[in-house]
Amino acid sequence: MKKLIPVFLLFSLLGGCANLPFQIPGVAVPTLAQVATLASDVVEVVATNTPVPQEPTATEVPSLPVQPKIQPEQTVTLFLDGLKSGASYNLTSNLFSADYASQIKDDAGLAGIFGTTEDLGEFKVGYPTISSDSMSSTLESTLYIPEPINVQFSLVLENGEWKINDIIVLSPIGEYPSNPEEVVLAFLAAYQEAPDRMSHFLVSSRRAQQPPGGATSMLQINGDLGGMVVQSAAVSPEPPTASIEVTILAGGKEYQRRFLLTIENSVWGIDAIEDLSGQDTVEE
Repeated sequence: MKKLIPVFLLFSLLGGCANLPFQIPGVAVPTLAQVATLASDVVEVVATNTPVPQEPTATEVPSLPVQPKIQPEQTVTLFLDGLKSGASYNLTSNLFSADYASQIKDDAGLAGIFGTTEDLGEFKVGYPTISSDSMSSTLESTLYIPEPINVQFSLVLENGEWKINDIIVLSPIGEYPSNPEEVVLAFLAAYQEAPDRMSHFLVSSRRAQQPPGGATSMLQINGDLGGMVVQSAAVSPEPPTASIEVTILAGGKEYQRRFLLTIENSVWGIDAIEDLSGQDTVEE
């Protein structure tokens, strides 16, 4: 019984201490105000360091130029079809730029470029060369009135459409070679200077059936043109045909070719080119 009394007293003392503040010696217990301030600081730090989602920046989408409904060569073809059918200037001028239409003004102004177009028959429209900014282009065409003339068309993109802005006759009527030898030599000169004009010296049926590579490939030669010599020429009046044999020097090699020509629209044109096999030689 005496041993139980001290134990009872110990539990009584401990029970009485339960309501007293607990404190470790040497360590200060924070007050409620200090805890609230600390919590506020933590929230502020978190808010400062947390990245805020940024609204996406609107980027300007580059605008593309309006694509024309028809290409330059189609505009020129429509214009020449109009001339061929005898359409009035009021109709054909719809294919001109505003500036060029004000320069030409009427049918008389158009006649000042081509002369008469009453005999305009076949025409051949070349491929356009487009400027780097895609706002202008040039192309060459051959008109038969009835003799062939070479014409350069310049076009501009106006209100989303290709419009003719200038017309230049490169070779006036009468400058086309008058005899078969000159036609062949002009054809060969074009091989070196302006390959796209070689087809101008072909008859219409041959122009329509050129091999891959165009008139240039008809020659079957390689390298720069070094010279040419007509070896023989034979002309038959009825029917009008001609056979011209030429030695061609190109790329250090001699080529023997026979040109067969006939008259079409009052002028000589090349109908075929024959390779005189076995006679090509390397220049010494």
